[in-house]
Amino acid sequence: FLADVGHELRTPLTVIRGNLDLMQKMGSEPDPESIAILQDEVDRLSRLVGDLLLLAQAESGKLPLEQKRVDLDTVVLEVFQQGQILSEGNTNIQLIDFDQVQVCGDRDRIKQVFLNLITNAIKYTPNDGEVKLSLGQRDDWAYFLVQDNGPGIPKEDQPHIFERFFRTEKSRSRSKDGKGFGLGLSIAYWIVRNHEGRIEMSSIEKQGTTFCVWLPVKLEDC
Repeated sequence: FLADVGHELRTPLTVIRGNLDLMQKMGSEPDPESIAILQDEVDRLSRLVGDLLLLAQAESGKLPLEQKRVDLDTVVLEVFQQGQILSEGNTNIQLIDFDQVQVCGDRDRIKQVFLNLITNAIKYTPNDGEVKLSLGQRDDWAYFLVQDNGPGIPKEDQPHIFERFFRTEKSRSRSKDGKGFGLGLSIAYWIVRNHEGRIEMSSIEKQGTTFCVWLPVKLEDC
């Protein structure tokens, strides 16, 4: 784990050090492009540190969570709208099944999980592909389903998909913007676990991937 963290930290720190050395050698006022590069890398480091702290809290069971009634249908509509913005019109995002469902939990953290899943689906779905969302309830469980028709995840990689810093390199690229750390699904996994729920994943290469979040409907706890 420490080796992985060190590897992730090394790249942005190298970029920052290189740009600072260059500016020092030139002995002039830094140009806007160099400042922008430094700002991007500092932001990248901040995100990484924030993700690591959140993951450490989640894995230790010390993640502070609100216990309030959450209208999942409202949350799904919000991430659906954000997904449409993120896709920039290149992905067909659909709500195929949609029910009103309430759970007891932390709204912001649940939204973080849902947004992570739809963002990943958009990233790994080719242009003109489809991402389908579903929300419903079965017995005492609420479920949120994200399906894409992207390249899928290699079978040998599937058991590791929720591990920290894990990225499959064969058919699902690191990310289109190059800013991923391989922590998003680990964080999502632990947030759901801290809500006494579970995340399931199924994938077929060249056909697509499905993630399903299950959350208990225990409104009496709110």
